[in-house]
Amino acid sequence: MENFHILATVLSMILGLSITRVLLGAMTVFRIRRTARPDWVALAWALVLFLFQLQFWWALNDLPTLKNAFSFIEFLLLVCLSLSLFSAAALILPSRSEDEADGLQVYFEQDGRFALLAICIYLGLGSTTNILFFNASPLQLWGALDLVMFTVSLAAFFSRSRRFYAPLRLVYLPLAMIDIAVSLGA
Repeated sequence: MENFHILATVLSMILGLSITRVLLGAMTVFRIRRTARPDWVALAWALVLFLFQLQFWWALNDLPTLKNAFSFIEFLLLVCLSLSLFSAAALILPSRSEDEADGLQVYFEQDGRFALLAICIYLGLGSTTNILFFNASPLQLWGALDLVMFTVSLAAFFSRSRRFYAPLRLVYLPLAMIDIAVSLGA
């Protein structure tokens, strides 16, 4: 029995909320720019997260061509992928001006960096999905990119020094762009 429409509806609701959360966070940063200085590191992570959200939503369009029916376990796996993006979106940027009273850098170091763990979960679940649903070999380029991005995200999360996590952010951006291009080209 084909059940993609149920899957697409639930995932689209979660992804829509997730994208809304990133955009509202960006607007919060804009609104309080006079009292709290923006931080490029958090904004760059938010940009990559936004691109991941769009790429995942776009990839959902290809699912019915690869598979018509999904088991409940497969459904839960895809919901968890969407929820990891939502969790990252809810954490990466502040939603209230009070959250950023000390500046975006302080917010990111205290709370926003936990979004990087959610991104790690997304990458891990995404790799699992690629292997299970699409029989993709983890030895392909996407697998290597996901592993490196997972490692960089984790290193940036555990780093307490801006001198360490800011350059990691610079390394991550081109990796994410290449990963998205590889995913969309597949």
